[in-house]
Amino acid sequence: MDSGGSGVDGGAEAEAYDTADYSRIYYAQHQDYTYTIHAATPELSSADGPTLTFRISGIVGLCITGILWVIVSWRLLYHYSGLWNQCCKKKEQHGQEILGGEEDVVISHLRTDGFTIKRLLHIMLWITMIVQGVGYADMVGTNVSNKLNYTLLDIVGRGILEFTTFVIGTIHWFNVTSKARAGASEKQVMFTLLPLILVFATVAVTVCSIFEAVVLLGGKSEDVHAFRSTSRIHRITLVVESSGWGIHAIVVSICGGMVYKRIASLPTFSQVRSRAKRNIITKMIIPIFFCALSYALRSAWMAADFASRILRPDSTFESGLGWWIGNCWIPTIVPSMMLLYSIRKRDREPGMIDGVSETLLQRINAEPRDYDDPFESFHTLIIEDENATISSS
Repeated sequence: MDSGGSGVDGGAEAEAYDTADYSRIYYAQHQDYTYTIHAATPELSSADGPTLTFRISGIVGLCITGILWVIVSWRLLYHYSGLWNQCCKKKEQHGQEILGGEEDVVISHLRTDGFTIKRLLHIMLWITMIVQGVGYADMVGTNVSNKLNYTLLDIVGRGILEFTTFVIGTIHWFNVTSKARAGASEKQVMFTLLPLILVFATVAVTVCSIFEAVVLLGGKSEDVHAFRSTSRIHRITLVVESSGWGIHAIVVSICGGMVYKRIASLPTFSQVRSRAKRNIITKMIIPIFFCALSYALRSAWMAADFASRILRPDSTFESGLGWWIGNCWIPTIVPSMMLLYSIRKRDREPGMIDGVSETLLQRINAEPRDYDDPFESFHTLIIEDENATISSS
């Protein structure tokens, strides 16, 4: 019995040794496989400062888009409130008569049609913030750059929606500037050619972004970093977007020069006090200047990223702190706020208004009014500045 027991014990020990050897062999093979995977997809060094974790970048981006979404939602409701309010409100004034005994009429010239370029810009910006917010939220939850958040943020958010939205804002500036009476000789060429260039740039950026999204989502690569490093369509998109943002910056700068030329050519502008001049320049030129600077900044970062992938394949611009600040956050925050400030006033127009008598309407239409022309408000601004100066002295 002892020899039998010893045989059983010896077999158990041998089986235990075989299991331990198998575990060691499997562990060694697994380590070699893991090493091979990491060697095949090496981590690229950041060329623009310390590397941020995707969760931190997502948290910052989510806060930015959340704040912008709240602001845009408020302004969108403000602009569409003209559809919900009555265009006219009548108030009977006992003992007072105007226009042969008619009621006193308080007229609001808010546009009642649902589609204007200002409202379109607010809607596009609102949708952009939602798309980018979803992308940042996924980045916070996963702490990785995957196909979903990369498509929402870089391709759809910044590549298609932001570019299109900001182009709409620039076309609005050209439309407003073209209605100025000064410099009318440029209308036939510059105010048609430059917006047309922006339209072509928008189409090019959109097409390249769509192709990149199709290749990324339909491809076998699960690693976004590997896709950026090896994909030709990504490099083509970088070149096209960098060129598009650069062209946009140049066109906006030209628009700013046109605005300044028209302001300076006003007959009464030379007689305006310096403080009123600063107010006029600030309201008209500063938003255009900061938008052009932001577009140029994003164009420069994309061009640097493309050059880095060609000259230094072992490094990348798309993971460092500088990339997030210079290419992602600042070029989103600054133009968004500048455009919201520039189009802060609701659309107004004279025209047929229910409840207004024909006589009063004829008087309104007889007065030349152009509510889309910002240069019409310069005279009022000048008078207000003169009155403030006199009262203070």
